[in-house]
Amino acid sequence: MQQQSELENFQIDWSQVSKPKLSEKRTKKQEIKQTIQTEVNVFDRISICFRYRISTLITQMGKPQYYCKFDPKLKKTVQPNNNQKKNLEEQLSKIAAQLELSCRFITRSMFQINRQPLLKSMGIDIRSVLTKAQNDKEFQKLYLDLDDQSEEQRKKEEETEKILAQIQPLSEAQVKEEIEKLRKKHNLNQNQYLYVIQGSYFDDMKTLFNSLGWVEIDDVYTQVYDFKFCYLKKFLHKPIPEQVVSRFASTKLLTTKFGLARSLKSCYILGGVDPNTFFPRCYDLSDEGDFEDFLEEYKFTFAENYLKKNPKDEEKILIAIQILNNKLIPIQNKINRITADDYPVCTPQQWQILYNKPEPKQEIVQFNNPNIMEQVKQLLENLSIVDPQFKISKGDNIWVTKPCGLSRGRGVKYFKELEEILAYTFGAKDVNFVAQKCLENIMTIEKRKFDIRQWIIVSDIQPLTIWMYKECYVRFCGVEYNTDDLKNRYAHLTNFSVQKHNEDNQEEKLMMSQEEFAKVLKERGFDFENQVRQQFINIIIATMKSCQKSIEIRKNTFEVFGLDFIVDDDCNPWLIEVNASPTFAFSTPVTERLNKMGLTDLGQFIVEHVYNKTKKKNYGGWELIYKQKL
Repeated sequence: MQQQSELENFQIDWSQVSKPKLSEKRTKKQEIKQTIQTEVNVFDRISICFRYRISTLITQMGKPQYYCKFDPKLKKTVQPNNNQKKNLEEQLSKIAAQLELSCRFITRSMFQINRQPLLKSMGIDIRSVLTKAQNDKEFQKLYLDLDDQSEEQRKKEEETEKILAQIQPLSEAQVKEEIEKLRKKHNLNQNQYLYVIQGSYFDDMKTLFNSLGWVEIDDVYTQVYDFKFCYLKKFLHKPIPEQVVSRFASTKLLTTKFGLARSLKSCYILGGVDPNTFFPRCYDLSDEGDFEDFLEEYKFTFAENYLKKNPKDEEKILIAIQILNNKLIPIQNKINRITADDYPVCTPQQWQILYNKPEPKQEIVQFNNPNIMEQVKQLLENLSIVDPQFKISKGDNIWVTKPCGLSRGRGVKYFKELEEILAYTFGAKDVNFVAQKCLENIMTIEKRKFDIRQWIIVSDIQPLTIWMYKECYVRFCGVEYNTDDLKNRYAHLTNFSVQKHNEDNQEEKLMMSQEEFAKVLKERGFDFENQVRQQFINIIIATMKSCQKSIEIRKNTFEVFGLDFIVDDDCNPWLIEVNASPTFAFSTPVTERLNKMGLTDLGQFIVEHVYNKTKKKNYGGWELIYKQKL
């Protein structure tokens, strides 16, 4: 085998490889059987999962990470275990398994940003960057929406926490006894239930339940119920097995921004699906490994975008060509370069030239190498073949930063410059961020940015069972899309909670139904059912498979999720995030009609599928799209 011979001396000290430490207490989970068969080449598996950074692999080989040479104090050499005589494919398979394992746990390798060696190698003085941002009053305004709760909302949350803290948890036997007493009080038969629903907009669902003789318990804090639908898991307490609830206990690796990015790394290992074909690359900046990946990736995207935007400096062009050629080399060559103490991307000096050297001011420049632009053209063509995200960059190198744990567009900001990304994300107090490559080739309608909200239900984890609603809806920005003004939230954030504050917006223009959207696509030569909806299904299944092992298995549980997609100018959907407890507010005529219909059908789903155990493939608009075969 050629790959084997090229890396004959490739050895890994597996004594240095250990399972990740859990950062929080976790309940013991029943192991899920994996029946997926795949013929994915092991080299491809590693290459996809690690993308362009191989430093973890090198550390496991007992070699110092390449950037340690910049700071002798940080240089750590692990002695390789010469007794290990394993073939290369077996070693790489173990690395793939280790990576897949790490995707299943909420574990992060924390670090001090001011001591980060790779950052130092790029010539960035993070202390100066942060100090400058802190003294910039305009920059500090970026943090204003990180905490936009009103005093009334804050007091309400404090009161809720106080009430929950005072509740004494009942034992399983006590819960059963109290449920039986209450059922007898209301004279319920075996097909009638005590239910609790938290939130507004659920009148039609309640009407259905009441018509069947169910009895509503008007106390969201109660532990005594047969069925509870709530937005927050803390209101569920610890349900007994017989109680039906609307939230799974552990979905952080699906519904958090850093968790989704981590889970999707295992897509390729579990089923041969490359997440880079549907999820813009995303990095958890509070995890050192992901932070290093982000810095390396920023170099690649910066070089790529420079070549795409009429470059004029020959020295910078040659450096960008070298960087992108390094992106194209096979995984075994990357390993060879790093183990030979070489730079896998570019030298610090090259980066300083590419990143900081001003462009020539003249319109027309003469190059010493007359064929250099032909080389650029050929290189970009080669990249377009191997990189599924080649088209999402059009020369601006825009990144979006999102705070973990916040919703409704709070704290989401767009940047081009690396120093601004670092200043914003590391200048915030007590907030962790992800950085995600922004699609620069988005489809717009009437020059406005939009995204699509699609509901799904997961009704079982083993076997994984997924339902999708027959209709989605489109959310618009109220202002024309403009990449020259990244601070205008009304041009870049489609969240209705953001757009409603723009007095110039017309609410009826902020939403569009699926039917209207399909007509727009048809006029542009696209087909909604085949190019959008079918891709939604494929993406949803791959996404849920990637985090399946991280979700606790519990029968009598289902959950509704809201997935947000952006569509590019070729009509390819891209997953942006997965939301727990999606809003069902009647904010516009479009959402009022759809939410009423969806909640009525959800009530039908609960009665017929969850309780009556019927085996239909659709309940109103909820359609079965996947049931795993065990």
